[in-house]
Amino acid sequence: MSQSIVTAYQNKYEDDNEDSEDSEIQIVFVKRKNHKLCNLILDNCFISETGCIDKVADICSRVTECDLAHNNISDWNEVFRLLDVGKHIKFLNLSNNKLGRCEQIPENQYPCLQCLALSGNDNHWDNLLSLLPSFPSLSHLNIGHSNITSMPCPADIQFPNLTELNLIENSISCFDDVSELATTFVNLHTLVLSDNPVSSFGDNQQVVERFEKLSKLHVNNITINSWDEVSKLRWFPALSDVRMVHWDLFGDMNEEDRRKMLGALLPKTHLINGAIIPDREAAERWYMRRCQAGNIETSRYKELYEKYGELPTIGDIKLGGTDETITLKLCVPEKGIEMEKSFSIYDTYKTVMTGLEKQLKEYLSLNIFLHKTSDNTVYTESRMKTSSHNYVVSDKEAKPGEVRIKQHWQMLYQVINGVLPVVKPEEGDSLVFRIAGRFECRSSVGATYKEDHAMGRLK
Repeated sequence: MSQSIVTAYQNKYEDDNEDSEDSEIQIVFVKRKNHKLCNLILDNCFISETGCIDKVADICSRVTECDLAHNNISDWNEVFRLLDVGKHIKFLNLSNNKLGRCEQIPENQYPCLQCLALSGNDNHWDNLLSLLPSFPSLSHLNIGHSNITSMPCPADIQFPNLTELNLIENSISCFDDVSELATTFVNLHTLVLSDNPVSSFGDNQQVVERFEKLSKLHVNNITINSWDEVSKLRWFPALSDVRMVHWDLFGDMNEEDRRKMLGALLPKTHLINGAIIPDREAAERWYMRRCQAGNIETSRYKELYEKYGELPTIGDIKLGGTDETITLKLCVPEKGIEMEKSFSIYDTYKTVMTGLEKQLKEYLSLNIFLHKTSDNTVYTESRMKTSSHNYVVSDKEAKPGEVRIKQHWQMLYQVINGVLPVVKPEEGDSLVFRIAGRFECRSSVGATYKEDHAMGRLK
């Protein structure tokens, strides 16, 4: 059964009032006046034609958005008849109709139309290009589900107003197939290529760089199977937002690792799958260590190697075992104080500071030094200065190999919270690391750490 826009409108919006004799409740239907209707929604109404043009003009006198999706419209002339009288229509949804080639390009232009959805029709790219001049203000075009394989564009035409193009679920297998869009849609900033069999972003960086304004790219569920291909997205000069989920390449990688991987490979991209990369440097270092562990040298790894150099491998932290305590040794030679205190690795700040409070409460300000002796013993030395919390220690007071911490004694917590320096660590159980890039200490709590200069903190 097919009907016109007029008939579908009357059936939906102008049903006669009906009173039920079998009910004590009277139901009143209020007609909607045409001049108040701005959004005309007539999807799934078996529409194939416009109907009486005068009635259509009355219906669409103030319509700005018109949804005719999932109908039976097959003739472009019916679309043009609607637009001839619907002079305020900005959004027109004709998805999943039966439109094919337009045999006769209209003489009129429709400058009000800004968004056109043609997904699920028998769209032909060359024919659509010939239609676009009829819509000079068109900024959004959806031609998904159309079995389009390539999109050649004449070099002599441009559509500067079109900024968003949706090509979801077509048959595009390589980015080269759409590369000519850059010269035709010079201000294109959003491109949707999701659910296409795209297996490559091309090999010509200069071609990709022509998309000067492209800032959003949706490539969900495509067939890229190489991290080097992902790295090519860096070639887009303005790309800041990428959507890329449901890739076989990701395998069983969890969300956090996937975000780190993509954050490292796409340094100019701010949003990946809608999330901000919180720590770009951490992501890049994570990626470098992943490559080092697998003896993989990608082009991106080489770039990061130039930036950071070779990173030391970080061992796995193994809590537990027989030794779960850390010993802190405090020496105040001028006061004759030498103190050792043991703490559990699970102790909180409050527990640790309470344990030290009795010994240290009389010293409001201490300079803490770390010493490494000939027998590899690591200990801290506190030097009493004044009761002031703010002080400066001259270089003369620091012996060779000592590193000053210019804070009051509560800095001890930061030492403890990292991993406390311990006395006589067993060889092989401890490795030098650096806390906040300031000093070195050693640990033997069943954990292995290595120095990480640029990050300035433990990983």
